[in-house]
Amino acid sequence: MEEFRKKIHRELIVMRILCVLVIASLLIYKILTRDSDSYFSGVLYGVTGAMVALGIGYSVRFNMALKDDVKLKEMYIQQNDERNKQILKESARTSNTIYLFVTAIAAIIAGAFSETVSMTLSIAIVIYSLIEVGVSAYYNKKI
Repeated sequence: MEEFRKKIHRELIVMRILCVLVIASLLIYKILTRDSDSYFSGVLYGVTGAMVALGIGYSVRFNMALKDDVKLKEMYIQQNDERNKQILKESARTSNTIYLFVTAIAAIIAGAFSETVSMTLSIAIVIYSLIEVGVSAYYNKKI
């Protein structure tokens, strides 16, 4: 359990560092561009806000677990339970299939309105598929 405690502590430190880096990156962007009304700025602020909120949420969760042995043990069981791991694998496989199917339908429908959007979605499907094949090949060699 002590090794798991160290792992959670490392993850807590990494989470805090990432939050600071994300906020610093946003501030640097803001200073360098002075552009606050663009679409990209809105997306950037939204993504940054979500990342920081998740980072703070996980930091609080990890902090609470490090201070309470019962919560730490629950977290350990949750992360190492074989049933949870199997559920995660099956849901990931199903989610990937659904994502590819929905994106393919979106690419077909978008083709009627915008060739650029259709091509972008098609390229995303190809890249996603290549990543999936690459990851699968990696794990076939590793395991």
